[in-house]
Amino acid sequence: MRNLLVLAGLFLVAAGTATAQEFPKVETSPAFMYIHTSPVLGASQSFNCAGGGGTIAYNISSMFGIAADLGGCKVYGLNNTFGIGSRVQGNEFTYLFGPRITFRSSSAFRPFVEVNFGGERVSISCSNGNLGNACGSILPAQLAALPAVANSTATTFSKNAFAMTAGGGFDIKLSKKIALRLVQVEYLYTRFGNTCAFPICSQNNNQNSFRLKSGIVIGWGGVQ
Repeated sequence: MRNLLVLAGLFLVAAGTATAQEFPKVETSPAFMYIHTSPVLGASQSFNCAGGGGTIAYNISSMFGIAADLGGCKVYGLNNTFGIGSRVQGNEFTYLFGPRITFRSSSAFRPFVEVNFGGERVSISCSNGNLGNACGSILPAQLAALPAVANSTATTFSKNAFAMTAGGGFDIKLSKKIALRLVQVEYLYTRFGNTCAFPICSQNNNQNSFRLKSGIVIGWGGVQ
């Protein structure tokens, strides 16, 4: 009887160990990314950014992991925000790292939550526009002396800032190695500070923004 109990105990331990290993050690996730950003670098209104990126996560256990998140997108919706007639282009790049908690079960539905810390880089290029384009550094007195055609002092500026995201989403398991990340929704906080290259800068450049991602998840190592 004692031997049977020992064997049963060993079996349960082995079964528990096997269950604990039923998750991918590494997950990569290429994804579409959309960011709605609060005004930065002196702009007068919020703007949108669309692009893509990817996440690589190392799973310490079936529930806990560490993720690195990189993404880039193209800015749109900034025309006229640095002065009437200003034509603005730009891009954003996020680089974030942090812990993730994934709730795995026998079902195909896998919700997760995470908090990330890192930085964001915003680059703005303001093309020559009509008279009064506030992108440049021409003073009002100088503007009055110019013909009403274009501002010749268009400005290009980039800046890095602290960034943090908090949010989550869910994956839907399609096979042993592939899952669909249907949605990932996050609050994005950035702190660009109170200085920038444009004379129109505001007195507060901390931003409360929104980020949305969607893509696929590929598991590597272990058993998904």
